[in-house]
Amino acid sequence: DLLAISIAADIVSMSGENRVLAKQGLKILRKSRNLGLRMLIPEDKLATFEISNIVFEIAPKINAAGRISHGKAAVELMVSDNLKHATQIVNDIVNLNDSRREMDMSSTTEALLQVETSGQIKNFSTVVYGPGWNKGVIGIVASRLTESFYKPTVVFADGNDGEIVASARSVSDFDVHHALETCSDYFLKFGGHPAAAGLSMEKAKFEAFKEKFEKVVAEQIKEHQIEPSLEIDSDVHIDELNKDFFNFHRKLAPFGPQNMKPILVLKNQKVAGYVKTMGKENSHLKFYIKQDSTGRSIECVGFKLGKYADDFRQKTFDIAFTADENHWKGNVTYFLNIRDVKFN
Repeated sequence: DLLAISIAADIVSMSGENRVLAKQGLKILRKSRNLGLRMLIPEDKLATFEISNIVFEIAPKINAAGRISHGKAAVELMVSDNLKHATQIVNDIVNLNDSRREMDMSSTTEALLQVETSGQIKNFSTVVYGPGWNKGVIGIVASRLTESFYKPTVVFADGNDGEIVASARSVSDFDVHHALETCSDYFLKFGGHPAAAGLSMEKAKFEAFKEKFEKVVAEQIKEHQIEPSLEIDSDVHIDELNKDFFNFHRKLAPFGPQNMKPILVLKNQKVAGYVKTMGKENSHLKFYIKQDSTGRSIECVGFKLGKYADDFRQKTFDIAFTADENHWKGNVTYFLNIRDVKFN
């Protein structure tokens, strides 16, 4: 159970031995007697708990202890056999995670504004520094900036003894570790891999590093790394999305790096009925499409696609999607998670 959590939470390769260990670990996790884990996993979700649940629900809570306070709280929870003690730790961890989320949101908002007001939108890279940011969330902020601007990104916050520390994130197959290595004369400590890195530096060198990093990225980045893209695994016909398809798709799990959910494409579709917007500020949407042969409706959900609701209502479209499942009161339903759209 702990091994499955480790593999999922650290976003490591989900192929070979790791895939086998994660799959078997999930089986153990679903019936785990570990008191701490049982308190982190809602009882109604236990039977259907998947890797994605670990990544989005369990890992952030466990990580919050180390990011905001001290990792020992998570360890104590995992070894506790005292209900009262475990309950207190879970409450503390949940509160820390709430604080982490608030820090994440406020720091991200400030970082986005800093990029826009500093003129870095025209740059090949993004480098920001927030003296009030918690160093435990700068990796999350770096990921958010990469999602927003799609550039190699380095986010700095104050460290100890007058140093500043940073977390870096990359795009596509751009090697951010190699780019930073070219600037290593500025660093006190440095480490990472092609997709992400961490470093520390004297505060006085920030502006010089920022200028050098932009120059290095501009020289090294290639055309296909400047714009985000999706690798499509296959076109499908809507009639192929039947029970056999979803049963086979489930056998490919657990999903993760090197074994991602297949990204499929349906072409020339139109909404059957209405388009419903959902979530805060109607940022998400949901609608149905119909199969040609059976007339069966298939649910489609578009996260952060709410602004295109009228386009979906009025036009035909091609969608890139992954196949997902909903579990509710013992029932399983399937939906298409829209990853991108092209309106015709």
